[in-house]
Amino acid sequence: MDAGRMWGESVLSCVCSAPEESVMTDATVRANDSEVPIPAPKDPEMAFGTATAASHEPRLLTPDTDLPGANQRGLSRAEIDHFREFGYVVKRGLIPPATFDPFLDMWWRQPPVQAAGLRPTDPGTWAVPGRSWPEENRWSLAQNWMGHGIWPSPDDARTGADPGERVGRLPHKLTRDVGNDVWRWHGLGHDPEFVDATSAHPNLMHMAEALMGGPIKRPRRNRGIYSIFPRNDESPVTNLGPHMDQSMTELMVVTYVTDVEPRSGGFTIFPGSPQKLYPTSGQALNWVATDGSSDAMDDIKANIQPVEFVGRAGDVIFCHGLMVHSAGLHETGAVRRAVIQDLNRVRERSHMRWTTAGKHGGPRVSCSMDGFFRFDGEAGDDDPADGLREVTNQWIMDSNEFVLARHPPLEDMFAEWNLGQRDVTGHVVAEPPWWEKYGLPMLPSGTVERGGGGVPAVSLSSIASYEGDGVWRVASQANGWMDA
Repeated sequence: MDAGRMWGESVLSCVCSAPEESVMTDATVRANDSEVPIPAPKDPEMAFGTATAASHEPRLLTPDTDLPGANQRGLSRAEIDHFREFGYVVKRGLIPPATFDPFLDMWWRQPPVQAAGLRPTDPGTWAVPGRSWPEENRWSLAQNWMGHGIWPSPDDARTGADPGERVGRLPHKLTRDVGNDVWRWHGLGHDPEFVDATSAHPNLMHMAEALMGGPIKRPRRNRGIYSIFPRNDESPVTNLGPHMDQSMTELMVVTYVTDVEPRSGGFTIFPGSPQKLYPTSGQALNWVATDGSSDAMDDIKANIQPVEFVGRAGDVIFCHGLMVHSAGLHETGAVRRAVIQDLNRVRERSHMRWTTAGKHGGPRVSCSMDGFFRFDGEAGDDDPADGLREVTNQWIMDSNEFVLARHPPLEDMFAEWNLGQRDVTGHVVAEPPWWEKYGLPMLPSGTVERGGGGVPAVSLSSIASYEGDGVWRVASQANGWMDA
């Protein structure tokens, strides 16, 4: 690290001054002494977006545009004001680049790299590796699907789902996106050493508390390294794909593990988009799209110029969880490698975001926020009482349970945030990971090597009880640890 990127002391430990339709239903629950609608259940894998394209080319977010304090831990007054107005802040050199070396060594040994014949000393081998990837991969997985079997391919006959139903996330999610091939190495995201080096790094935890305030939930996983590969002369040009992840994430964090030059797929955001989306949500802490949400998204794409995060290994961007974002335009011969992370405060939570596969002609059904699966029983031979259905969740997320509080958005969206008002005290709590709460396998086991693993499907009857009339009640294990 050169002198221009060396870290100083905290700038200000304390600043002493004050495409989706409406999903609301008629049912209500009482939370925080107010009646709020229960939203219709949604598939946890679905992002929020609309069909319109972004109207503006991104400008570059390079070090010469940084605010005062970008090279120091903590928040300057300029950074606090900027986060309030635009929803993001950049920190340069937050994590020493050498921290990532062991994981980059692992990266070169992984199946997607080996299958495509990529060589670290020959950049000419890095373009369009998807030509050599299998259409379906089952790399780095244990034999634990539904408790004992191999993870099936979508078209395989299986007892818990119709053929063609998706399997869910994999340790190595491979996609051939428009213009670029992408490898999302989710299996690395729950490696304890990798989490310690990234999401739970002391400097990153310091910034999380400076922004959100404690108690911070210590991360137990992140989404892993997302690698975007260069295209070749035959590939179409890349375009932005703006979306919002519609999870319970309060603070989205992206860390570069290698240098990312301009127009090399850098993480791209729409500044101020959280401020436009937040008041349209039905709830403050769980995203619930309403009729105004799609209009807000279209307005964001039409009127906000996005910015492309350019940086070096160890640079980090912190964004409000509702930030509209996209992989960046990729026009160079480099591989963009970034860690995608989701941070939250410790909160009381309710039910897991489960989803069940369709079976016997019935549709996929997801768990509602009040903890129920509801099957109408009108499709073919589908039996609503059948508990031998595949149930999965979006296991790549660190927080996978709805927030129990369901109050509507606050007048000041940052009313509960710290934003430099209080000293950082290291108020980080080691909440058990959700997969341990529910007794689910996550970490690699048996012959599965580091960088593999993931949560397989389990049966509906193992996580819920049947109450009749097509209704299954899910058991929540979210908050028992608080009483221990």
